[in-house]
Amino acid sequence: MDFMGMGGDPEKELRVGIPRPGDDESMREIRRGPNMTVPPTPPAKDLPPPPALLRLNPSTPLDSPSEPPNRPLPPRPTAKAQSPKAPQPSRSPPFRPQAPLGMNPPTRPGTAASQVAATTISSRFPLSSKRLSWISDSSKRPIKYGQGKYGRVELVPQPSNDPDDPLNWSRWRKELNFYSLLMMVAMAGVTKTMFMTVNAQLAQGYQVSYTAVAALTGVPLILSTLTGMACLVASRICGKRPLYLASLLLMFIGTVWSTNVATSYSQCMAARIFQGLGWGAFDTLVLGSIQDTYFEHERSIRIAIHSIVAVMTTWGPPLIGGVASQGSVGFSLQPTILSAFFVVAVPAISLGAPETAFNRSIAFPETPATSTSQFKASLPLTSLRSLSLETIADYVVKLKPYAYHSPADLTILLQAPRAFITPTAALLAIVSILPHASLWGLVASISLLFSPLPFALNPATIGALFLAPFLLSAAAVALPALAPRWQTRFTPKTHMLALAAGTALAFIGIITFGLHLNDAMTPPPQPEPSLSPTPDTITNPTTQPISPFALNYLAPRANLPALSFLLGLLAAGASLLDATAPPLIRASTSFTGANLASSTRNTADMTAAVACWRAVGAGAFVMGVPNAVWWWDGLRGFCLAVGVVQVVVVAVVGMVWWLWGEGVRRWDGRVMGLVDLEGLRSGTGSFFDLD
Repeated sequence: MDFMGMGGDPEKELRVGIPRPGDDESMREIRRGPNMTVPPTPPAKDLPPPPALLRLNPSTPLDSPSEPPNRPLPPRPTAKAQSPKAPQPSRSPPFRPQAPLGMNPPTRPGTAASQVAATTISSRFPLSSKRLSWISDSSKRPIKYGQGKYGRVELVPQPSNDPDDPLNWSRWRKELNFYSLLMMVAMAGVTKTMFMTVNAQLAQGYQVSYTAVAALTGVPLILSTLTGMACLVASRICGKRPLYLASLLLMFIGTVWSTNVATSYSQCMAARIFQGLGWGAFDTLVLGSIQDTYFEHERSIRIAIHSIVAVMTTWGPPLIGGVASQGSVGFSLQPTILSAFFVVAVPAISLGAPETAFNRSIAFPETPATSTSQFKASLPLTSLRSLSLETIADYVVKLKPYAYHSPADLTILLQAPRAFITPTAALLAIVSILPHASLWGLVASISLLFSPLPFALNPATIGALFLAPFLLSAAAVALPALAPRWQTRFTPKTHMLALAAGTALAFIGIITFGLHLNDAMTPPPQPEPSLSPTPDTITNPTTQPISPFALNYLAPRANLPALSFLLGLLAAGASLLDATAPPLIRASTSFTGANLASSTRNTADMTAAVACWRAVGAGAFVMGVPNAVWWWDGLRGFCLAVGVVQVVVVAVVGMVWWLWGEGVRRWDGRVMGLVDLEGLRSGTGSFFDLD
């Protein structure tokens, strides 16, 4: 009713439509007015007592739900007629605890800020295909939670409704993929240190220098960094499965070829090059596969297992390889034994490692939520089907060598090369490259130092020197990786303590190793001949200078278990410095990543970049250190130089991180092209947006 357009007193106009006792129908019709519609008057016996006149508040809006007091409210619309209910008691309902907002409703409600952000983004980017996360897209898909004891944990990242999404795979399928890749990581680690205990025998058998034999390990390490970076770039276009299959083929060719190269150095180098080309994919892509397959609350234990296995299979095999190389077959027995494992590795990668790359931003819009699904329980994940013939057949049918394709976007392809030159990756490489590379250089020179006289150690005894590096490096990797607070509570103080502890262990290990061997292998000074004859000069009038390689009493002066322990301290210090990389990289990518998918991808790229820089340094030191330590004075000078330089480098880099840590993270984003100043000023979007 439009009271404002009729003029006059609103109170009088309101009285017009109210019937009065004693009025006939004609008078009531006159009082209604020609343009007024009033419902029929109920019978007189049902009329309530005349209410007091209602004064209309001028501030009440025209579309106010206020009605005349004698007009009954319309019934609520219902799906079907319901029988009248008995009157409810007047007591208050029982108290029920309120569920957390994240669980009730399961879809996070939008806020005014989120709707303004979504409107701003759509107005600024009208043609953008970027879809926001739950903040602006909560009306289209519910939030999904874990199962069992993780029933109240919101899944990160959110899986799609596609059963082919790796996040929706059944448990046996995820574990089969993980352990198949883990097997190849272990085999790559075994082949890296396969010749450490027999380098002297190889040099004698091939009639080449010790440096040339050391190149059989150094050259593949350097080539693995090139293939690793190439695999990171290529995985953006073709996914990871084709690269795993190609790397498996290269490693298989190289290992089988190594079984029959006992008389040809050139063939042995060619076989090692094939192996090095195959290492790259399993050194750089496995972390990305773990991120593609597992949720955030499931990754930490898998990443820890991956790190521990990689270290243990690098420094543990020389313990067995030295014993295996003492037989009549010689060093060829090691690749022969390793080739037998390909009987399991080939079907494991071919059938157990499907493609894990998945474009989740396209799979989300399949099933928009309805008004009823928004307030139901969160959608469950794909049910865990039992392992049956039908399940296996359906799984094998979907296996394809090439199952993922993405357009070659130059911005995405350049992310991996840019990750190699980010300040965080560069600083992490500078801090840890000297202990890591010097450890590889020294263990590659062990056969040079202890195979000739005065030690004349066999390969089995040389392999026993790897016991302490194997145990201490595994412990130094396992403790931080399995500590839950290492990732979540990694403060600058913790970082400085880790840098100091790792540097102290590496400094003590390498300095003491060089000084102890130099002192043990330096002969005692000879007494000067006296002018007056003595009983000694009478019995032995000719005193000759003593050569350290001519006397056997110098060898017992070197404590071999202590030398193994010192190498273990060096390995533990290098591993502890390496353990500071994951939390720092995660902090950097979370700071500069525009969304969760971009942050996860950049984490894998920067981790691979640091690993590649260390592999380059290790390869260079493996080929260069034997030329510097072939004499004991050279070993002493090398160890002193590396120890002192490491302390200076850690002090400078630690000061940079302490004073300009946030600035380093900002430069990471600028180098990788992730920091958009215009987007930062607008304050729109969410970190959990889809990429």
